[in-house]
Amino acid sequence: MHDFIIKFFDTSDFPPRWYCGNWSDFLGWLHILSDFAIGAAYFGIPLSLIYFARKRKDIILPRIIYLFATFIVACGCTHMIDAVIFWHPIYRVGGLAKFLTAAVSWVTLGVIIKNLPAAMNLPSLTATIARLETEVEQRITTERQLLAANARHKALIEGTRSIVWTANPEGRFITPQASWERYTGQTWNELRDFGWVNVIHEEDRDELLRKWNQASTTLTKYQSTGRIWSHVDKAFRQFVAEAVPVFDTDGSVLEWVGTISDIEEQHQAEVNLGIARTELVKQKRELELIYQSAPVGMSLIDREYRFLRINDTLARINGVPREDHIGRRADEFLNGFQDQIKPYYDQVFRTAKPVTNVEIVDGTPNSPSQRTWLASYYPLATEGDQGTAVTAVSAIVQDITSRKEQETRLRESEQLALAASQSKSEFLANMSHEIRTPMAAILGYADVLLGHLQDPDNRNCVLIMKRNGEHLLELINDILDLSRIEAGKLDVNVESTPLPQLVADIQSLMAVRAEEKKVKFDVVFEGLVPETIETDPTRLRQVLINLIGNAIKFTDEGEVRLKVKFLEGVKPPVIEFAIEDTGIGMTREQQERLFKPFSQGDSSVTRQYGGSGLGLAISQRLVQMMDGEMDLKSEPAKGSTFFVRLPLASFDDIQLVKPSLVVRQGEPDAPPMTTPKLSCRVLIVDDRRDVRHISQHFLEKAGAIVATAEDGQQGIDATLAARESGQPFDLIVMDMQMPNVDGLDATAQLRSAGIQSPIIALTADAMKGDRDRCLNGGCDDYLSKPIDHMQLVGMVANYTQQIPLEDLIELRKQRIRTLRETIEDETRES
Repeated sequence: MHDFIIKFFDTSDFPPRWYCGNWSDFLGWLHILSDFAIGAAYFGIPLSLIYFARKRKDIILPRIIYLFATFIVACGCTHMIDAVIFWHPIYRVGGLAKFLTAAVSWVTLGVIIKNLPAAMNLPSLTATIARLETEVEQRITTERQLLAANARHKALIEGTRSIVWTANPEGRFITPQASWERYTGQTWNELRDFGWVNVIHEEDRDELLRKWNQASTTLTKYQSTGRIWSHVDKAFRQFVAEAVPVFDTDGSVLEWVGTISDIEEQHQAEVNLGIARTELVKQKRELELIYQSAPVGMSLIDREYRFLRINDTLARINGVPREDHIGRRADEFLNGFQDQIKPYYDQVFRTAKPVTNVEIVDGTPNSPSQRTWLASYYPLATEGDQGTAVTAVSAIVQDITSRKEQETRLRESEQLALAASQSKSEFLANMSHEIRTPMAAILGYADVLLGHLQDPDNRNCVLIMKRNGEHLLELINDILDLSRIEAGKLDVNVESTPLPQLVADIQSLMAVRAEEKKVKFDVVFEGLVPETIETDPTRLRQVLINLIGNAIKFTDEGEVRLKVKFLEGVKPPVIEFAIEDTGIGMTREQQERLFKPFSQGDSSVTRQYGGSGLGLAISQRLVQMMDGEMDLKSEPAKGSTFFVRLPLASFDDIQLVKPSLVVRQGEPDAPPMTTPKLSCRVLIVDDRRDVRHISQHFLEKAGAIVATAEDGQQGIDATLAARESGQPFDLIVMDMQMPNVDGLDATAQLRSAGIQSPIIALTADAMKGDRDRCLNGGCDDYLSKPIDHMQLVGMVANYTQQIPLEDLIELRKQRIRTLRETIEDETRES
């Protein structure tokens, strides 16, 4: 063996190929390099095939590839040996290499032939490529569908209020649940596994888990309800949970897929519907109870005038049991149905509008005597294609016989009350006339005496008489003012009033009274005040003078102060008058009686200080009529403060000023009035001799020629006689209340007879309307008793010397036109 191997590599028997033949260097190296290059390639190719075959496990016929690789390696060895033979003639090795190459070649060919039928059945490369392209397209389509499905799944999870969830067969969350996290606010770490239970209301957890265990055991559909926490609403909301199992091919559960739907609105709607149904049943029961127990008769009648329903009250009125009415016509039970009742039913059926509060007078089958019924009829309508159709009419009937009788009695009582009020007014007017007429004589003759007396004691006696007479006149005025207020016959005339000037007038008037009492009186403006206010200056002045007068009267030492203040921090703004005094003060009990008419603090006060007790009652009511309020603070022995607060309309229109001191605005005080000189003929008509004489005295003293008459008829006769004689009266002074023919009748007859001379009315001024009645009756002016002789003389001078007769005639015509228009307006309104 050793010899064979040595002999096998022995090259001594052959020469190198360089020496076999005539090789040129180029040809020799061409063979050598080509063999080395082919050998190297034959070694690289099989290595690549073997690498490919080892990496690709799915290669077809791998043994052929390995044999083919061996064949190529053998060929490569042969070429390498041929290149080496140029220097080392190893022909024996080359022969063995070729033998092995031939053997491998034939083995490879055999294997190829053996596997040729299977290889022939393999698809062609073109078909394989086409199949691969089809598979690629199918895979791309599948991927697109999968992406779309994933997008839809994501949109479903993110876009729905419901929760879409997946869990493993045990109910654990093993993958993130986006919709669950969004709805509940739980993070993935908080809800994973069984953490989702924590957002279920604790009262619902046991039932929810029980149903889950039942569904997971039986592998049936899971369904449950409960309350789950909503992160957005910050509250538990009602839900319904549903889930189904997803099975594997072997029937085992892969996972559970479910939803949780928010049904809070539906739940609330169902709860509300249940409440509404319960309330409806309750209301229906209550309505039925009301219907049957109502004290008024109630019924429902169809278009054939047959009873569909009727309550016990109406059945008792008709005297027939309720069940006997059903299905029968109304005219079988109701008297006067055709004439009085049926027209109302027909009107409701025709118009679909109710007819209410109609009175029906007739008897009933149960009581033939006439009674009065108040009936109302309401349509029972349904909506259809043809519009509103009235299918029945509901009637409500009430016996108002007693009420009508009561109304009759009330009307009679009202007439009696009106008659009593009229009697009271007439009594007050007569009382005023009866008291004022002698007062006119008393005060008038007191003035006459003052003109004749020179002795101081005598003049003092007359002044005392005059002062007490004026006090009595003030008392009469207070009584009449209170009567006017109670009767609603006292007007408040609002006008723009300068506030500083009003206060200045009051100061100048009350300072004299305070000086007589030796009491200090001051007026203080606290801050800025309105320059003008909208109020009734006469009534406001009356109130403030009364309060300041009381303060002075009840203050023996110290001071009285009027403070004026503008309160702008309230709505509406208010002007406040505060009257402070350091007088006797009042207890709580005295304050409670203070504003009652004819009442003062107590009887001792009345005896010590006097007074009727009407001033404060009148003042308070006047302030209320001006929409204001009066208040009081007082302590015994420390004094009192009365407050009068009046609202102002608007702050925008108020101009505020700061009066430096209280002074009267306007012209300086005029010199004392002098009695005008008269040159005229005057007729005085009055049934009281004293009034005629005192009036005649002052007019004649002023230069007039005066005639008198005792009643209206005498006045008419005297006036007509004077006209016929050519010496007519220039002016007539006519009392309104006289026997036989009163002043209004006499004036009317004179105007009808063509007398155009001025007529001045004399009246007691008892109640509201006296002045208007006098002027509308043909008079030109108005003078109240007791007569102020200066005012009387001045008025006569004015109408006989200043105002042309033509102007007076035109004024009378204007009053007549205005009165006629007012009467026509009232007639139209009524």
